Amino acid sequence: MSDNWIIIIPESANFVPSEEAQRKAVDLLKRLAPNSWEVIAEATPKIRFFDCGGNFSHVICPTCGKDLDIYWWQDRMENEAEDGYPLSLIDMPCCAAKHRMDELRYDWPQGFARFSIEAMNPDIADLSEKDLSEFESLLGCKVRKILRHI
Repeated sequence: MSDNWIIIIPESANFVPSEEAQRKAVDLLKRLAPNSWEVIAEATPKIRFFDCGGNFSHVICPTCGKDLDIYWWQDRMENEAEDGYPLSLIDMPCCAAKHRMDELRYDWPQGFARFSIEAMNPDIADLSEKDLSEFESLLGCKVRKILRHI
């Protein structure tokens, strides 16, 4: 059996909302996905990587639009993980532009953050743009939605 998550993270990797905003956002996700097995919010001292699991397809350079070699990307991710995801500028192998790992275009969306709200097996397919706007208002930041399938 497989599991699915809807994960909401701030666009800015180091942003952590207030505890009150976190509680309100958890309440919102529980209202939007009332049949979820679990809804949790977590803030950590270090940045983490939030992947999309089996939904992962490829990574694209935001400057030239070319697909990045998956082995190159995995090597960079290993280096970033070892260093606690400093999100340093890296030379792209395709066009030599400099980007951080959080600036790359991921198909399906993935991201880096110190804060997350997650609904496990939410029993809904997706969140609307209106729902995401409501999370942004509650949390005080732009957000990214990640749909993880494992």
